[in-house]
Amino acid sequence: MPLASFHNLSIYYGANRILHDVSWGIDTGHHVGLIGANGAGKTTILKLLTGELSPDEGALPRQTGIAIGYLTQDPQFTPGNTVLEEAIEGLDRIHALEAQLRKTEQDMEAAQSNSEEAGRLLIRYGRLQEEYEQAGGYAYHHRAEAVLHGLGFSDGDLSLSVKVLSGGQKTRLSLAKLLLSDADLLLLDEPESHLDMAATEWLEHYINNYAGAVLLVSHDRYFLDRTVNQIVELEDQTIQRYEGNYSGFLTLKAEQIKTQQRLHTQQQKMIRHNEDFIRRNIAGQKTKQAQGRRNQLERLTRIDLPKAARRAAGLTFASMNRSGEEVLILDQITKCYDNRILFTDLSLIIRRGERIGLIGPNGIGKTTLLRLILNQESATDGTVQIGASVEIGYYDQERISLTHDRSVLNELWSAKPSMNEETVRSILGRFLFSEDDVFKQVGQLSGGEQARLALAKLMLKEPNFLILDEPTNHLDIQSRQALEQALATYPGAMLVVSHDRYFLDRVVDDLLVFEPDSISRWPGNYSSYRAFKEEQSAAEQTLPNKTTGAKPRPAAPSAFKRKKQEKAAEMIETAIHNKEAELAQFELDLNDERIFTDQTKIIDIGNAYSKVKKELETLYMDWEVVTKEIEGL
Repeated sequence: MPLASFHNLSIYYGANRILHDVSWGIDTGHHVGLIGANGAGKTTILKLLTGELSPDEGALPRQTGIAIGYLTQDPQFTPGNTVLEEAIEGLDRIHALEAQLRKTEQDMEAAQSNSEEAGRLLIRYGRLQEEYEQAGGYAYHHRAEAVLHGLGFSDGDLSLSVKVLSGGQKTRLSLAKLLLSDADLLLLDEPESHLDMAATEWLEHYINNYAGAVLLVSHDRYFLDRTVNQIVELEDQTIQRYEGNYSGFLTLKAEQIKTQQRLHTQQQKMIRHNEDFIRRNIAGQKTKQAQGRRNQLERLTRIDLPKAARRAAGLTFASMNRSGEEVLILDQITKCYDNRILFTDLSLIIRRGERIGLIGPNGIGKTTLLRLILNQESATDGTVQIGASVEIGYYDQERISLTHDRSVLNELWSAKPSMNEETVRSILGRFLFSEDDVFKQVGQLSGGEQARLALAKLMLKEPNFLILDEPTNHLDIQSRQALEQALATYPGAMLVVSHDRYFLDRVVDDLLVFEPDSISRWPGNYSSYRAFKEEQSAAEQTLPNKTTGAKPRPAAPSAFKRKKQEKAAEMIETAIHNKEAELAQFELDLNDERIFTDQTKIIDIGNAYSKVKKELETLYMDWEVVTKEIEGL
């Protein structure tokens, strides 16, 4: 039996039907990707599964007792908790087993006079302990840390109060709690949207190894390729299921479209033939035959053309004027905020027609570099020079270029007042704005609609140097594909910040890679860079002691890192000392005759001893890693 099933389910928002007669189920262990255009109803499906919404028609049975995990839009945390403490609260299964262990211990104490019952409880206690250990109960602290690190939290972040977290950090902490819950069914709504590339790739690996079922809404095509074994497409108020990952879906969908087009063409030919027969014979000797064919046509189920043509078509980014050969020259740029160095001595030349993607962790300085180029900030040192005849077109992820109290029509018109209204409406139509949409206030638009409008304005400027900051954020897959196609033929230079690896592979030729201690240019797209890094990592694991040819790190970052690591080593040593003192006290307690005769206390001390011992082993491993890093600096 599926974990949850839709049986002829329909739901409405007011008079608008969102889902119609949908039947579908999620099986145990299946990893399903839910795709569809923005506004098609993907989030509605998630809310139906959580019980937040109820169907207007049909049924949605769920298996009794299953745990469903869902990432809420407004996470609530315990005010006094640190990041690590809050994450540990997400270990629902571990906490449930701990409660069962404590209850069994109480029952054992109460049954001391009944040897048969005490024996039965002791067997149950042993089984619970084994299950607790298999679930990672004795290493839950380390597991919580590993998940937080994977999602981009540093060691220092783990002790931060949840009160001081940014919106993105809160979302990542909520995701960590959700992953740690071990729910039977995980519902993930664009989980990669607040993650950098490293965290996204870590999450891909985690989901691949997740034993429970997963329903994943995502517009990240590589993410879908690497995490799901089934695609469910939501279109025209119903769903279609495809076995395999996203690439497999594309193949099956293309075959389906081709078949539907062929059947549509054949049916139209048959319809025209019969209509011609009816027209020629309805009043003649073959009236009965003509009437029969007319009745057949009336009963005929028409095969529509496939909906593939709905995606935005005909988008083009042109450049009105030709720039000079050198579009941008950065000469030994340094940027610092207080005592923090974002980058130092950065030199770069971008030439006409070059297309460069900026990648690296969140907060490392990618958007800051764009702001320096746009003269929105000043460099601490060095010079930024814009080339001759360069006209910059800038897309910012916050879309501050939009005026929220204007209509969509007037907002686009303001970018090029010389156009007539028919032309403006035509352009908006190509960016998927309907006739009714053009009169909406910009402030009433969704994030995806605002993104499309900002891109439409940018297209009208016809710049010869495009600077794009996360242009695919809020865009669905069809809109991303349309943008990729438009940029593929753009003749000017381009500098783009993006976490969308699929997008980068299709629109850039080189990468500027931001790392904590360096910025380097890679001659190729993201996939070629990723393959190189994997080969490099494999080689380092094969030859762990090899240091020949390693690039020296800049002095300031190394000194800063040494100081940071020495402080970390000092803190670990203090923690080791405290844990060793705890173990010594436990050993004294176990030799105390008063405690030795108390079965409950012995169990408690034994559990605590095992827990502290494992924590001590982890601390020693951490200390060894940190000291080796210090030696290498």
